[in-house]
Amino acid sequence: MPRLLIAAALAVAGLLAAPAAEGWAANVQLLHGKVRAVGHDARGNAAVVRTGDGRRVLTLRAFRIDPGPQVRVWLVPRAAKGDRRIDDDYIDLGRLKGNRGNQQYRIPNRVDLRRYRSVIFWCVPFTQTLARANLVRS
Repeated sequence: MPRLLIAAALAVAGLLAAPAAEGWAANVQLLHGKVRAVGHDARGNAAVVRTGDGRRVLTLRAFRIDPGPQVRVWLVPRAAKGDRRIDDDYIDLGRLKGNRGNQQYRIPNRVDLRRYRSVIFWCVPFTQTLARANLVRS
């Protein structure tokens, strides 16, 4: 029983697929990519994961970015280059939770992941992209 509890805790943290025993569905990584610096030093891994209960989350692992004011996490079409917003075509996943460490952001079910294939870290006051990750199928 303790092993199952440890595995469940790791699954909730996004570090391990949920155990298939006991009727649980496994987490599935759908997309992945490397976080790359654009306007600030940044690194880490980004992935879109479908959880066992059907939710989708953007998961950042080993993430680091230089601090900045009012940083938002946005999904954008891959065609969005540089600091231009194409017709304000982005999905706002919320404010950056921290400039270091593992974190997750819920992706609404209405979001078409065939279209929104890049993650950018957007600095609101300076209207600039700090970092980005282009996502590919896993």
